[in-house]
Amino acid sequence: MEQPQDPKAFKGQPWILFDSIVAKSYLLGDGVNGLAVGSQVPAISQSGEIVFFQSSGRTKANMPWYTNLDVAGQLAYGLEVWQIYLCFAFPTLPPQNYQGSTVAASANSTVPPTTRLMEAILNFGVLELNLGQEEQTVWPCTRFGAGGGLAGGSFINSTMQNSIPQGANVMKLPEPIQMGRTQNLSAKIRLAPEAFAMIGNLALPGTGSPLAPYQDVLVQGDPSTIATLAELPYKLELGLVGRRIKFTQYGQVAG
Repeated sequence: MEQPQDPKAFKGQPWILFDSIVAKSYLLGDGVNGLAVGSQVPAISQSGEIVFFQSSGRTKANMPWYTNLDVAGQLAYGLEVWQIYLCFAFPTLPPQNYQGSTVAASANSTVPPTTRLMEAILNFGVLELNLGQEEQTVWPCTRFGAGGGLAGGSFINSTMQNSIPQGANVMKLPEPIQMGRTQNLSAKIRLAPEAFAMIGNLALPGTGSPLAPYQDVLVQGDPSTIATLAELPYKLELGLVGRRIKFTQYGQVAG
């Protein structure tokens, strides 16, 4: 039966389609510690690519905290995209975890390696987004806000907080991108070769190296005891904000 084209016949609701690249190491081509969770490929390939929405092992069914994609590389419903965000969710590091760790007595040792890693990806990356058969963006990563995320403040006063998801913190598209169900979906960040040395690889590690354990937690208030905890992994989240659209209304049977 032919489906009606009247917009009122369709069910729409606000939606964010997202995918996250999570790994202990962001070194280029690291197949040891750098495999992205839910995939068999490194978080960043040897050629400097970070690929979203393509892992069959990372879907809403088995990893809902990292993605809400139903099928790898494909939409299970119609989608209307209004905004795009790129959120860097890297660990915040206490000073003792990075000061002098690589370059003792250097001014650079006061900058966390996670900040330098974000700098390399953000300032030297371009986001390519394909929805359906069309190329939608080949734009610098600097044009995409975080859509909210951890807001910096004073570690001493514990003023870290979730930032306000203001409209300025996302890329607002000039007009919505509309996609039908079963359309192909792909996105990747391509990094310029100039950023490779800063990020590093297994042969010449850089700021993408696995982080040391977190050792700044007192156990039961005893100042002589420090807990050693595994540091959080790197996480880079890409989200498409808009509206998902389905033909079947609530309580109806699909035609």
